[in-house]
Amino acid sequence: MSKDTNQLIIKYKNKGVLIDTNLLLLFFIGSINPDFVNTFKRTRKYTKEDYDLIIKLMKYFKFIVTTPNVLTEVNSLSNSLKDKYKVKFYEIFSNTISKLNEFHMQSKEIVDKTEFRKFGLTDSIIYHVSNNKYLLLTDDFRLSQYIQSKNGDVINFNHIREFNMA
Repeated sequence: MSKDTNQLIIKYKNKGVLIDTNLLLLFFIGSINPDFVNTFKRTRKYTKEDYDLIIKLMKYFKFIVTTPNVLTEVNSLSNSLKDKYKVKFYEIFSNTISKLNEFHMQSKEIVDKTEFRKFGLTDSIIYHVSNNKYLLLTDDFRLSQYIQSKNGDVINFNHIREFNMA
């Protein structure tokens, strides 16, 4: 990992990390079965090693932060799971939710913000919840570039997964 990435991880170790939707879904699907990660249509772009990296990162932070919007998207993306996997997914999902720090912002607070017109509801809320409070971990290039341009702290997962494969 780069020096900057390590510094961000150290800076936010006790503050927390907000994990974006796709990466949180990766965690849940990998928790069902790590070998299932690259076969489920919503996580096909990831590998078992990506799941292992998410686990490593999550263990490092004292707090894992989320929003109801992220959890709703994760839940919706899991709807295409076959029934035999859905039961396990919801078991892991419910157990994990109780351990997450969930922050809510009313949608009406966001719709007038610049970010809403650029990114929509969920990513705008992610930006405002994480901004100067939590490290954001995402694989969304546009969102990560925007946050960096605003001097926010973000790690693009695609940049650190390259180091994990080396």
